[in-house]
Amino acid sequence: MRGKVKMILFLQVLLSVLFTILFLIFGTYELNFTGILTIIGVFLLAMIAFIILLFLFFVTVLFFFTKTDPKNLFKHQLFNTIGFYIFNVLLRVKIVVSGKENLPSNNHFVVVSNHIEYTDPIYVKQVFNDYPISYVSKESLFKVPIVRRLLKSSGCIPIYRGDNRQAMQSILLAIQSVKNGQPMGIFPEGTRSYKNEIAPFKAGSLKLATKAKADICPICLYNMHGIFKKGRIKIHKGYCHILPRIPFEEYENLDTLEITKRIELLISNQLTEFKKMHPED
Repeated sequence: MRGKVKMILFLQVLLSVLFTILFLIFGTYELNFTGILTIIGVFLLAMIAFIILLFLFFVTVLFFFTKTDPKNLFKHQLFNTIGFYIFNVLLRVKIVVSGKENLPSNNHFVVVSNHIEYTDPIYVKQVFNDYPISYVSKESLFKVPIVRRLLKSSGCIPIYRGDNRQAMQSILLAIQSVKNGQPMGIFPEGTRSYKNEIAPFKAGSLKLATKAKADICPICLYNMHGIFKKGRIKIHKGYCHILPRIPFEEYENLDTLEITKRIELLISNQLTEFKKMHPED
């Protein structure tokens, strides 16, 4: 993924330089202060135009894949490449990942994470780049036509809050997805914290994993809330630790509340460790 993004950046700079050279050859300008500003402006406009065209190209390609299998790994990795370019490169965000040795060996698992910012799912997908991970997502995201099509294409399932019948139907669809080999991600807090704290997990939030008889992959996010800090100039560093996977056989005799509390404690303890190592970076 990083290699692909480096190639994109190389092409962006190269094409922008070539466009600027063409302007120098054929354009009208004077070699004074105003002329230099004009040349710089042409280069920057070429950079922006490249970003717009690249985004349109990616969306077009993804639309061609909307009716393919939601587990299509190429499609998910293309999502991740777009996400890395926009949310890591353009927004200048570096996510430090630890615990990679705990990544699952197959696709029969559920990712359970604390929730700090609305961009968390994008960064979690990058961590699991080699897996076709999708999400149980809030229904409001599906109201935007393009977003709805892309979310459904990747296997995301809308959850309808306030409508218990539809919410149960969404969970049943998610359980079936996991059984069919598409790992799902959930945020049991039910909302974003916007800080390095964890809210109590919703009772029964782990039913997706227990009913699918799937392994649980807990992860802890830290320092994600500074990404959109007003006036930020320097690169923002966030952290993600992949905790040891919990096989289904290890928790199958626990009730949903017990396993929910266990994972909440694991993530909470890791947050405490992050605070010791990286006090509010």
